[in-house]
Amino acid sequence: MKSENTRAKYWLWKDRAKLPKKYSTHLSPKPLVKGAKAYCVDEKGNRFVKNTKKVGTANRWILNGQDLYNATLNWRLRKSIAKYYHDYFSGFIKEQLNPIQIPAGHFLSVSCDIYEVKRGNMPDVSNMWLLEKFFEDALQECGIIPDDNPDYVRESGRKRYHFVETAEDRKLIFTIQVIS
Repeated sequence: MKSENTRAKYWLWKDRAKLPKKYSTHLSPKPLVKGAKAYCVDEKGNRFVKNTKKVGTANRWILNGQDLYNATLNWRLRKSIAKYYHDYFSGFIKEQLNPIQIPAGHFLSVSCDIYEVKRGNMPDVSNMWLLEKFFEDALQECGIIPDDNPDYVRESGRKRYHFVETAEDRKLIFTIQVIS
């Protein structure tokens, strides 16, 4: 959850040619200037809301690694998301795992099976690399593995979607194997 309520975004004067018909018929000939921005307004001076469907609703981020490398997320939000997932995974890790002894000359392989309800806008499975990244970080933080660097984890990245019918069937299954 990024925020409880999504703030309203307003139509800028420079974008007035793109206004929907419901607004363009009521557009004032002069913009409302606030600070350095000029907004489209009606005859009474009310600004036109651009994000009418989202305003006032919870603003949620859906896990997608693409948002990290295309700079959609600022560093503060990225840090809070990483902390959230580290804490989330740590609860399950502490409950289910003991420290893993890695024999000399062997390494770990980590993979993830994603059981999710199929929806219209699903991230590409390759963009779900954050799951393994945050899980491996949490393994290290919980003392299950000494480090998640290549001296210990040599293989990581197999992800697979399994589509389920109900939200109750959603889950993540991480598989950790010792490999040579």
